[in-house]
Amino acid sequence: MLFGWYIVGYLFLAGVGSGAFLVAAACCVLDAVSRTEESARAAEAAQAGFYVAPCCMTLAAFLLLLDLGNAERALAVAATPFQSVMSAGAWLVALLTLVSGALAATMLVRRRVPRSVGWLCCVAGGACAVGVMTYTGLLLSDMVSIDFWRSPWLVVLFVASSLSTGAAAVLGLNVVLRPGSRGIASGLWRAAGVLGAAEAAVLAVFVIAQSGYTEVAAQSCALLVGGRLAPAFWGLVCAAGLALPLACHGAQGASARPAAVAVSSAGVLSGGLALRYCIVAAALYTPYALGAPL
Repeated sequence: MLFGWYIVGYLFLAGVGSGAFLVAAACCVLDAVSRTEESARAAEAAQAGFYVAPCCMTLAAFLLLLDLGNAERALAVAATPFQSVMSAGAWLVALLTLVSGALAATMLVRRRVPRSVGWLCCVAGGACAVGVMTYTGLLLSDMVSIDFWRSPWLVVLFVASSLSTGAAAVLGLNVVLRPGSRGIASGLWRAAGVLGAAEAAVLAVFVIAQSGYTEVAAQSCALLVGGRLAPAFWGLVCAAGLALPLACHGAQGASARPAAVAVSSAGVLSGGLALRYCIVAAALYTPYALGAPL
């Protein structure tokens, strides 16, 4: 495998953290604008995302440091924020960690966050979150030696997966920490279903597109659909991460039972981790050839 488990975990945690923050921020902004009972329930349920984000981003940063191996390399990445995709992404991860951590700390200390502070954190943190989830795809697609990764659909796929896993983390944490609450916010539950369906569609487009891109990219796709990675791809990514949650949404409708939400969230999160493992593990080096596609 070109990258080890540190990078796989880094990509997963950065995606979950940024997705959870953006989902929480979007719910709060929507409630501030619409002021309906349903938007209030969604905003209340989404508060968990503001606690998920700093935890995931801190762990992601720790895994990145472990992958870099020593403080000298970490300082080199930090000192050149605009010279590589990794250094720019590392700065985005650090900024989102600071913003989400500050907001979470304020929420713990004060029962009600000042409106100006809340808006500032949602806007600034939301921008960083979009940057982080986009960067996790760019980190791979920017590598010219791997045809399988060289697609804008990979970036779209990682963004869709980040939003889907972020929503799953928020919903799952609500089931665990608020078992006696008024039930699952139907709007947030429906949005999670839409995000899961979007992720499934983008994954299909990505695999189909790369299977016809180059011979080496097609070989990587073959590893996923019928090779050594097929059990993880079909069993964890497609079945547990996509089909099972979508089946839960279809069976439960707008009003979901906590058990169904827990199963769906666990499936999405396990599938999100498996997706990143499969994408990383399926990479094959492209032999240099004159006139090779760029």
